[in-house]
Amino acid sequence: MRGKGHPRSFPTEQDFKNKFDEYIDYCIKNEKLANIAGFCVFANIDRETYYNQKDYYFGTFNKTQEILEDYTINAKITDTFKIFYMKNKFNYRDKQEIDQNINANVNNYKELSVEELKKLAGG
Repeated sequence: MRGKGHPRSFPTEQDFKNKFDEYIDYCIKNEKLANIAGFCVFANIDRETYYNQKDYYFGTFNKTQEILEDYTINAKITDTFKIFYMKNKFNYRDKQEIDQNINANVNNYKELSVEELKKLAGG
């Protein structure tokens, strides 16, 4: 975060919101995928400055993140790229559900012969 005495890149929350809205309009008109790097170039700021807005304008910053996420979900891009981008930029994860209802009672197999165990194992 910048030290005291440095002017903010966006003096007010409304300035930050307006610049972001301008960027989204630009992306729509030019058929570009809205993204953080693109906004930084458009606003002539660096990525750290963008993330610092969270400290200054928490609600608006979170809204920009939600807009970028929604924009990506609905973009006309390949599903592969969309999945990759969502995982890397918005912390999406594959959810794997595992049924751990295992009924394994070792004592049931204690009395079986080696041949019977092989047969149960598919061999």
